[in-house]
Formats: sequence, structure tokens, C-alpha cells
Amino acid sequence: MNGNNLKDRVNTAARIRQIREDAGLTQEAFAELIGISLSGYKKIESGENQISLNNLRELARALQVSTDYILLGKKEEYGTVWDQIINYPDSDKMFLLVKLLFYFAGTKNSAFYLREEQGSIDKTILRVMESLKEYSEK
Repeated sequence: MNGNNLKDRVNTAARIRQIREDAGLTQEAFAELIGISLSGYKKIESGENQISLNNLRELARALQVSTDYILLGKKEEYGTVWDQIINYPDSDKMFLLVKLLFYFAGTKNSAFYLREEQGSIDKTILRVMESLKEYSEK
């Protein structure tokens, strides 16, 4: 194994570990989430083994994390994201604001919302926005 490959593997392992820790998940819970054994996951997190494509897909789907970030450390530039957001209608901007509030409130309590939980959270956000709209019209 050449030095760059080892460095890439270790960096990917570190990003996966950070994603797990940010999600407030144990190694066991994380392994279960992506569908592998605990010992298999520990080998990925240590850099001994690489994550499989199937497990990578599952991780990206479950935690809504970019595969480019997991594998390459690439993140979307803030300026690009801001340019996209600034052109959204105000109702979409408000939705994103409230969703961010839910995100930060949840992660502060070591809870990380999985993709399937996002649907119910989104419905709650829409109800909050509707209430705010009704309140402001009074």
C-alpha cells in the first residue's frame, strides 16, 4: 500500500468517526445503522479496512452526508450554498431557518435525526410556520 492510499484511508476513517460522534452514536449503533458488524465497523474506523460502496450508500442515505465529504473531505463552499439560499422564496428561507433550529436543538441533546425522522420533523416545521403566519396576520 502506498503512502497516499494509506493517508486517504486514515483521513476517510477519521471523517467517518467524526460523523458518528457528531450524530451522538456509539460504534455499535453506527454499525447497525449502516448494516455491518461491530468488529467490521471498528476496522473501518481504525483505517484497517475501507467502507464498502453499499455501506457508504447506506451511511449517506441514513445521515444525509455527502459521499464526496466522506471519501474526499470535499464540502460545498459556503458562498455557493448562500447564493442558492438567497434566491429561495422567503417561505423556503423560513423553513430552512426553523429546520436549522430543530437541528441544533436536537444535536445539543446528543440526538441526531435520521432521514426517516426528518419527514415528521418537516411536518412539525410546516405546522409551526403556519401558526406563525396566522399569528402575524392577526
